[in-house]
Amino acid sequence: MVSISPQSYQSAARECYALSEEFQTVYNPLQVALLETSRMSGGYQTVKGWSKAYDERAAAITLVATNYARALQRFGDVLTAAGYNWACAEYKANRDPNKGAAPTLPNAVPSELPYDGNAVIGVAASGSNSHGLESEIPDLYDKIVAKIAGGEIPDGDTVKLARAATAWKTFAASIPVFGGQARLKMVADGLERGYGTSVPQDIPYLAAHLRTMATGAGEIELAAHDLATATESHNVALSAMRADINTQFAMAVVGAAVVIAAAVVTIKKPQAAGGVEAATLDAAAVAIARTIGTFFTTLSGISFTSVAVATGGLAAIAGLAVLVTSMDDSSDGQGGAQDGSTTRPTDRIKEHLTDRDLDAARRELEGEVVARKPDGTPWDHVQEVRDAQQGLVNRIDQINRRLGWPKLTDAERAALEDELSEASRLLDHSEQFVPRSK
Repeated sequence: MVSISPQSYQSAARECYALSEEFQTVYNPLQVALLETSRMSGGYQTVKGWSKAYDERAAAITLVATNYARALQRFGDVLTAAGYNWACAEYKANRDPNKGAAPTLPNAVPSELPYDGNAVIGVAASGSNSHGLESEIPDLYDKIVAKIAGGEIPDGDTVKLARAATAWKTFAASIPVFGGQARLKMVADGLERGYGTSVPQDIPYLAAHLRTMATGAGEIELAAHDLATATESHNVALSAMRADINTQFAMAVVGAAVVIAAAVVTIKKPQAAGGVEAATLDAAAVAIARTIGTFFTTLSGISFTSVAVATGGLAAIAGLAVLVTSMDDSSDGQGGAQDGSTTRPTDRIKEHLTDRDLDAARRELEGEVVARKPDGTPWDHVQEVRDAQQGLVNRIDQINRRLGWPKLTDAERAALEDELSEASRLLDHSEQFVPRSK
């Protein structure tokens, strides 16, 4: 049985940052491969069903993959801020005059998210490369296409198909992709165990987000394997068809040469004097057409075993607000009333619970798309409100623990009670629009 190591906010954040960076190192080469393998399946009518299925899945996985990398990075920020907020609450509650320096927040939070408008979102697999077959023997091409359903010869590019299949396979088998799901589940389990019996109220919420990302990682791996398998099967079948054309024609026309390139088969004129007899040419055309028909049958059976993946909660995690509390104690560490010029944590959270935000979230719960981001994805006001609600729950927990400290001054207690009242009011009000996640 695998041992689950306890995780803190900080160690969980480091895991998210590290996995995001590692994932990008294996995803970036895949992006390059996708750009270099456009039109790999060819432009003939029979292949368009396969191409459409491939394009839908490839576009979906590229969108999910970039959201996954962004979600990991942003959640590292969220965990870092949560750890800082927890440390601040503990520091403020400690009235020991020798408690040391106040916690410091890393300057890089929130950090810059990857793939901000600089990502490949699918590349079309279909597109004409050639006529599929060229012949130096008069009438042969016309005889062949006349015997083929649809009258088109496959012009897929076996070099590009092989490159795409290898790229998908390498990506799916890489450690960040292959092990991402299990790794994030272990971080979630460890975070839930990291604080013993004094579990902060935000831990279940944070662990749930980690498991959402773990699910996304597993779906990315399965989808990449599916694309690799289907693309490799397509390439094998197309290569076999062209090899069989070579065999069939060599058997029918003595002395002829067949040159197989990435996207076309070229039939050379025989070196012997005289032309090819009509009967021989007809027999060769029938054999080649039969070979192409067999390929079409094989192609129709090459299916994708998984549906196109969806971003799920990844985009929402990537869009989480990073809520940071303020150190409102006096600089000598002795406490002191909150400076009226300092914005309270509850006031900052309130910025995400405006009447406009709450109304938009209510409409989204009713199925309406209220607004879209620049990339076309719907803005998730519901998640924004729920994140703010969780921030209020955390702040209420911090305030209640501070109110239990016997050495608070009257001014400190009054300020905390005032903020507690406002935080509780905001939470109750927001739940009239968006029920809080339990």
